[in-house]
Amino acid sequence: IENEGKDDGPIVIEHLISSLSSQLMLFALCESMDEAMSIADAIVSDCDASSDNLVEHVAALLAEYFEDQVTYEQAVNITRSTIGLTSTPLTSSSDGANETREQMEHNNESDEEASLSLSDNEEYITEGECELCEREIKLTRHHLIPKSTWKKIRQRIQTASNAMAENNTNKARIVLGDVLFAEIPHDILNDPSLSKGFLNKTCDLCRPCHTQVH
Repeated sequence: IENEGKDDGPIVIEHLISSLSSQLMLFALCESMDEAMSIADAIVSDCDASSDNLVEHVAALLAEYFEDQVTYEQAVNITRSTIGLTSTPLTSSSDGANETREQMEHNNESDEEASLSLSDNEEYITEGECELCEREIKLTRHHLIPKSTWKKIRQRIQTASNAMAENNTNKARIVLGDVLFAEIPHDILNDPSLSKGFLNKTCDLCRPCHTQVH
């Protein structure tokens, strides 16, 4: 397949990966460029860049990787933008892309504000040694995994669980990232409903340290 309206010839794999990772970041689907590059690499590796059905193949994988975050129609739009094709009317304009991105960012900010508000309103739980400054003082409970990220992490855990069920460990590792994949108990990958305890890990911090962390 070739880019419409361009003279660059067939799509180059490296360019496709780079462009797709940029789109993933643009739509706030990944938290870092390293994560975006890893997922883009995995998706492109599963596709034939010379196929006439490249858009459909990439879009299907995108929709699978980002279940509950991206519809198939949105995935098609992202894919067409990735390879330089004219976007479909459904989500074609740059305004539409901006609105989608802004809505995602707004939702993330709302979740984060709610999370911080909950943290700031937490009552003192006991007196003891702060796990950060080691002072003997009144303590509050701090979530090691921010509540604002729970929804996204749950979605990634579910996608990784589906991949493990298909004996696709590599895909599960890419979806979760090396650090999370190494730390998460494999019982949770077998049964994602057990993730609540993992997400609820906390440490006891004094109010000044808790505020500084946030």
